[in-house]
Amino acid sequence: MEKTRNNIIKMAVISDLHVMAPELLVKDGSAFEAYLNRDRKMLRESLEILDTLVTDIIDQNPQLVLVTGDLTKDGERASHQQVSIRLQRLVDAGIQVLVVPGNHDINNPDARFFDGDSTTPADTITRPEFAQLYRHMGYDGHSRRDPDSLSYCRDITDNLTILAIDACMDRLNTFVSRGDARDHCKTSGNLETSSQQWLIDQALAATIAGRKVIAMMHHHLVPHFHMEDTLAAPYMVDDAGQFCRRLVEAGVHVIFTGHLHISDISQTNLREGTMVEVATAAAVGYPCQWRMATCNTAAGKMQLRSMTLNSLPSDPDFAERAREVFKNCIPTMTRGVLTRYWPEISHAIDNYRNKHDFVMRFVDIPDTPDAIAELLLKHLQAPVTQAYITFAEGNEGGSDNQQLINQLIKGVDKVVDQTVRGILRPLTKAALHLRIYGTFKLVLRSILEDLNDIGTSHETVINDHTAIINL
Repeated sequence: MEKTRNNIIKMAVISDLHVMAPELLVKDGSAFEAYLNRDRKMLRESLEILDTLVTDIIDQNPQLVLVTGDLTKDGERASHQQVSIRLQRLVDAGIQVLVVPGNHDINNPDARFFDGDSTTPADTITRPEFAQLYRHMGYDGHSRRDPDSLSYCRDITDNLTILAIDACMDRLNTFVSRGDARDHCKTSGNLETSSQQWLIDQALAATIAGRKVIAMMHHHLVPHFHMEDTLAAPYMVDDAGQFCRRLVEAGVHVIFTGHLHISDISQTNLREGTMVEVATAAAVGYPCQWRMATCNTAAGKMQLRSMTLNSLPSDPDFAERAREVFKNCIPTMTRGVLTRYWPEISHAIDNYRNKHDFVMRFVDIPDTPDAIAELLLKHLQAPVTQAYITFAEGNEGGSDNQQLINQLIKGVDKVVDQTVRGILRPLTKAALHLRIYGTFKLVLRSILEDLNDIGTSHETVINDHTAIINL
């Protein structure tokens, strides 16, 4: 797209495509089924989803498309090639496409071929290869590049600049095939000091030049629920508060993100100004949504609306089926998360047992991830499933929120009943209600009532699907 003085820019925003190349499934079987059961991504349909999404975007005729990371299932070279071919359709239609990587996309040990009951490593890509593969989608001579990351800055018009931020930590991924103790893909986000400064300098220069600046990044910058930076830290960039403040000071007030597969808009009010984060859900899994935005740079406003991929050519009821997959995968997701992080969980339990030997004599914590999963699912599966779906869909604020909060607290009480014995049981419950449940309720209210800055004078509710935002 040629740079113009146009004050009205129409853009689409998509995230977490998680495309899986067909050749990675050598033979269907238990190995692939086990992977599918770990979360709600509709991998079998991922290419058809992206094809349909590209067609729908072309029909909307935007000037710009932002893709906020996790383009592939697990960074397979074959999957990236499929994604780049399909995004090129947008470029060929005269639409500017800008991408940033997600935590799944580069140097990923989870890139696999699936062959019946077994898997074998698939070729993944490096950072230079990512930039080369998507050279027509942000990584060309028209962008200013950060020398230390895959971040870049792109002037779209004389009035609008896009700040594309790469906070991925794939350099720290480990591979058994390379002599490491385990295969591990870093989910967290972090920015080197040099990259932070480069981004701030670029934003400030654009602001001084009179352009509005919109940022995009895979990881979150503004929490989407109370204590996200503690309870779900891998979904946020490190030192988010400080970096957010610096961006606002440099004139950035809107950022598009992905990562958590939710449709949610969060806002934080700082002394320096306001930052609004627009998290876009994944079309590859329920709620199967993406965004359209119209920016009026002269008025300093952006109008947003959510779009839903309700059907595919091969499946008229795709969105409904994706919702059922979402509901049904909660047990396997729970077991998968506990298994994946079991070394860290068991280490934390052992540390607590060593420090509080007397207390732990009255506590019976299951000693396997499957046993812990069964305990949690027995008492919490129904309310957690309802809360999770409600959060992912956006615009929570239902009338039965308090009832759902009470169900979750009762479920935790039942977990205590099953794991704590003797005189310690009533003491544990009393401590939970006194010290923990207050915070727990704040977290749940922030999620279920869609509250931003809950408990502060800036507490607000933002429509997650049809908002008007100040640039």
